[in-house]
This record gives sequence, C-alpha cells and structure tokens, in this order.
Amino acid sequence: MPPYIAPEAGFKVGFWGLPTSTLDWCEENYASLHYVAEFWNTLSNLAMILPGLVGVWFCIKSKLELRYALCFALLTCVGLGSSLFHGSLLYGMQLLDELPMLVLSAQILFALYEMGVAPGVRTWRTYVISLALVTYTTSVSLIYVFINDPTFHEVAYGVMVFAICVQTFHCLRSYNSWKYLFFGITSFALYLLGFILWNIDNMMCPHLRLLRKDVSLFAYGITQFHAWWHLFAGLGTYFQILLSCRIRLEHLQRPCALQFFAGIPYLKAIEKKD
Repeated sequence: MPPYIAPEAGFKVGFWGLPTSTLDWCEENYASLHYVAEFWNTLSNLAMILPGLVGVWFCIKSKLELRYALCFALLTCVGLGSSLFHGSLLYGMQLLDELPMLVLSAQILFALYEMGVAPGVRTWRTYVISLALVTYTTSVSLIYVFINDPTFHEVAYGVMVFAICVQTFHCLRSYNSWKYLFFGITSFALYLLGFILWNIDNMMCPHLRLLRKDVSLFAYGITQFHAWWHLFAGLGTYFQILLSCRIRLEHLQRPCALQFFAGIPYLKAIEKKD
C-alpha cells in the first residue's frame, strides 16, 4: 500500500485545494490541469465507464437478466467514482471509488453463483448467497470507514477478486464452457498486468517522478502506471462479466454473436426463428 506522498517543493494547489484523501498517488498533482488533481489517473477511467455503458446497452437489447446489467452499470459507477477521486483527491470522493469496488465484486459473484438458476426463480440458495454477500460488503465498508486503513480495504477486495477467479473456473468446468476460455484468460491476463503495474507505480514512485522531469508529454503519460492499472483492470473486469454473460446465454440455449461497438466487444443475442 503506498503511503501518503508528502508534497514536494513547489507543490501545486489546484482547484480542489489540498488533498484530504488518505492516499495520494504517484502522478504529480495538478501537473496537467488546474481543475484536475491527477489528469492521467482520471482520464484512464474511461476504460471502465465506456465499456460498462456498452455492456448495459447489450443487456437491454438482448433482454438478459437484470443482474448482468447491474454488473456493467456498477463497472461504470466505479469508473465515475474513481474519476471523482483522482480528479479531486478528496476523502469523500475516495470512498466513491473504493466502496463501489466492493459492491461490483459482490454483484459479479452473485451472477456467477446464480449461473444455473432458471430465469425468474428464487431458491433458498439465492437468499443465502445474497445475505452473505450483502453482509460481507456492508461489514467491510463500515469497518473500513471506521478504521480508515486502505490496506484493510485492499485485502478485503483481494479476497473477493480471488473468489471471482475460483467461481469463474467452477462455472467454466460445471457448464463445460471451455471453448470460451479465451475470455477468461484475457480477463485474468489484463487484470494481472494491471496489478503488476499498480505495484510498480507504488514501489518505484520516486524513480518514476525523477524520470518524468525532462521527458516529452507522451513519455510523461505512458509512465503513469496507476493509469494503466485503471485501463487493464477495467477491461479485465469487463471481459469477466462478458464471459459470465456468454456462459449464461449458452445455458439458456440462446445463441449469440460477438460484435464490436467503437472497438469494444459485446455479445448480441440472436433470436430463434419459428
């Protein structure tokens, strides 16, 4: 977990004033715009916002269950919350970034656990899983707000990510959906790459800041590894939800085709002709 980075000499105070968040990332504050604390870390959240919106649209068009549309919608919410946080570095906005991450993970897990349930059916298992996920997410959120320790949030979130990986593998095996393993591998690889870059950004921050002092705008941008974390983690999460949707559609015996909108892949359900 990166410690709070002390302001450097000549530290800029922008539109939102001094940071009140418990975290201040490696990107230099207000280095690009007076109104945006961390420009690149803010801009990179489009990798969550736009795919999430495409996913919601696909779910509506394909008449897929609400739980999948909520997954995509929450991905967009995480992107928006993260934009508010990195754009301002205010504590209230930080919570709008971190707490929705837990809610999104819980919703993804719920969709995976309910993979084989018939549409419209609610079993005792549905209520037990819902209660467990709500209890975990609420408890972690309340404890986190009370103790104000980012490491606690990261560990709790990491547990949910691990559970998602395990349950995704279980669904691939249980529903014999290995032909869609590409989605799973892509999701895992993107997320893992983002996580590696996130750690490099944390551990090598002084060196990265020194490197950025006399470089071009392009080089300055590509060394913002936390922004790359947003990109890869957002796309990795999107592919995981897409995989979940694909397994579900096959389970319901609804054929679909992989299509693209502005370069973003989505699934289009093909209605059977009578």
